[in-house]
Amino acid sequence: MLHRLSRRAFVLVATVLCTAALPAVAEMPAMEFGKLPGVSDAAISPDGRQAAAFITVQGIHVIRVISIDKKDPEPRLIRLGDDMKPRWIRWANNEQILASLWKNEKSNGVPFTGSFIYTFNAKTLQGKILVKPKGVFRQYNDRILDWLEDDPDHILMVFSDSDQSISDIQKVNVKTGRYKRLRRGRSTIQQWYTDRRGEPRVGQGISDRSSDEAIYTLIIRDADSNDWRSHKEFDGLSPGESIFGFTDDPNELILGRFAGKPTLGLYVYDLVEQKITRTLFHDDRYDASDVVLTRDTGKVAGVVVAADEPEVRLFDGYDSAVQRARARFAGLTVDFVDQSANYKRVLMRLTNPSDPGVLLLWDEDTESYMQIAQYRSSMPPENLGNVVSARYPTRDGQTIPAYVTIPGHITTVADLKSIPFVVLPHGGPYAREYKRFDYFAQFFATRGFGVLQMNFRGSTGYGEAFEEAGRSSWALMHDDIEDGTRWLIEQGYADPERICIAGWSFGGYAALIGAIRNPDLYRCAVSIAGVTDLEDLVRDTRKYRFGRYTAKNSLLSGFADRDQMLELSPVRRVDELTIPVFLAHGELDVRVHFDQFRRMRGKLKKRNDQATFVAVDDDHFLSKQANRQKVFVELDDFLKRSVAVAATNDNDAGE
Repeated sequence: MLHRLSRRAFVLVATVLCTAALPAVAEMPAMEFGKLPGVSDAAISPDGRQAAAFITVQGIHVIRVISIDKKDPEPRLIRLGDDMKPRWIRWANNEQILASLWKNEKSNGVPFTGSFIYTFNAKTLQGKILVKPKGVFRQYNDRILDWLEDDPDHILMVFSDSDQSISDIQKVNVKTGRYKRLRRGRSTIQQWYTDRRGEPRVGQGISDRSSDEAIYTLIIRDADSNDWRSHKEFDGLSPGESIFGFTDDPNELILGRFAGKPTLGLYVYDLVEQKITRTLFHDDRYDASDVVLTRDTGKVAGVVVAADEPEVRLFDGYDSAVQRARARFAGLTVDFVDQSANYKRVLMRLTNPSDPGVLLLWDEDTESYMQIAQYRSSMPPENLGNVVSARYPTRDGQTIPAYVTIPGHITTVADLKSIPFVVLPHGGPYAREYKRFDYFAQFFATRGFGVLQMNFRGSTGYGEAFEEAGRSSWALMHDDIEDGTRWLIEQGYADPERICIAGWSFGGYAALIGAIRNPDLYRCAVSIAGVTDLEDLVRDTRKYRFGRYTAKNSLLSGFADRDQMLELSPVRRVDELTIPVFLAHGELDVRVHFDQFRRMRGKLKKRNDQATFVAVDDDHFLSKQANRQKVFVELDDFLKRSVAVAATNDNDAGE
């Protein structure tokens, strides 16, 4: 059943709308869902007087610099190149801004992602690429190790001028791009950690020279010397430790451990005493996913927990403007974005699962909010669906957490019966859904569908055993998804004749194999950037660094043998796809190569006259607005042809 909280949510909506008959909710054009978010990342200058943000203007990525205390005489904008996409933006100091950009390219027919940092002056907007490879191919040129809060002219980065497999620690001038190597790396170290003083202290990684086994390396530098030592010299440390950084004490390392519990907790390991000295945090239901540090002292103020949404839990004695905003805006999710050096001005995002939200600036001195941007201004919340939490049982007795998006015209639980549904498994698969705004789910809801999104086994955040169960059996993940569909029918929520299955990436693959395994359960299948051939996915994965290890531990580990992997590959069972199928894919997709789509299309064309195919010049995420809009328009037409859906509610809200 839906959680009791969800029933209260319906009652609240019904109360607001009273008992009058609802007017038909205007269907939002599919083009609107293909629009890129109005803002993707933002930052505030240390003095709090300016902000910078990645915004979208008519489908084009732009960097905008904004004066907070006075109106700019004219907009300060930098247009990104047509193929460049934003990753993050940050003020290095009050004059210089750093922006990370990325693009997809091909080398010898193999797609890959490349990235770099653009550094520019906030006033003149003049800038350049911060660091460029010198005589060597280097894929990633935006890896920040430490922002060096006490040195606004420099940052620590990780790159090498001799070999891209080497991770040297470089001290880089944020304006000129000149740099000096502080520590020579090695091929077996991919991740470095600094303490709160900005000192490199830990190096960790795996060897890529073995065939498919991970051989971990962990080295540690003493706090007050230049001596680096192996983890073997520290009692109780293993090379594959889950490391979350340091406390404000340079001898205290924060580790993630299960410690006999099903979930991941955070513990302090003292490098001098060589033992765990205390527990920072451990929740019995959800994994800890990050730590919250104070900006000035570096003390651990709290943790982030992977609950229904990433939840910040501050320890006793700590408070923040974001926490106060959460109390003030009850019912909304308040996310920290950035803050000024004196904490007086804070950028935060306010949203909820039925509202894409706004970017706000909080001014502590005036106790006022200033709206900086809307994330999706063309999606009014009143036209979107309500999202509620749910849990359903599986055939083997496990309980699966899930979220249900209800079309906006349904305002009471009583009306939630025999409506069309889309079952929408997430990508990854080793990721998870949160109870947050999801434009893909809302697209279906505005078409009259209920939407079920589940955290099947293999999803992260629910402990080691829950995730490992899916990692070791992809068939089990498909069973969990199928059980969710049958639960919808058993509860009377879904019309069994009007259920589709859809997804993106792994979700798209799950949609195809779900329709093959259960041809009578679904009316249509939608796969965007979906895997179709698992054996080929393994081959493609092995083309990249650490690919053999990834293939073994993230793909092959999920199948009993090659025969089962072939059995669960949609391209091998095209004859069994008898329902309407929608396939869309980007030709520059790095995660799921385009040939997965091409082969599936070729076979489906011969056997399924109800299939729709959309190929675009784009990446895995459909980052170009015109391409994303094309896919959503085609998908909208496909749904109308495939499933008859009543888009409005004919009953009174009070009945």
